[in-house]
Amino acid sequence: MFQINRSVAIIKPKQPFVDWANSVVDEDVQYSISDFSTDCSVILLPVVDSDEHAEAFIKDIFQDLFELELSSWIVVDEMWPENITYKMFLEWFDVEFHSMVFDSLKDDIEKDPYDY
Repeated sequence: MFQINRSVAIIKPKQPFVDWANSVVDEDVQYSISDFSTDCSVILLPVVDSDEHAEAFIKDIFQDLFELELSSWIVVDEMWPENITYKMFLEWFDVEFHSMVFDSLKDDIEKDPYDY
């Protein structure tokens, strides 16, 4: 195992996101919060020494994170909510921080851009 120089934020959708997702998908399919409770987005952060430091980093990138989550359901941004704010981000998502990140592989980590 190798400890890496990153912290982690796990982005977990809350009910307002579920409600929005249900409004943009086929009416015959309705999701519940439990459908969103696994396989959540994990974001690598710089090493942080406190939750406050991690929150400040997330606040700087919340718009990108919000758009990443929205695009995972529908890429047509005209169907995305308007006037996204940090307050709205916190209403739609829980953010869980973890300070220790380990890599169990010896291989290099590959990075590919994610276009949304």
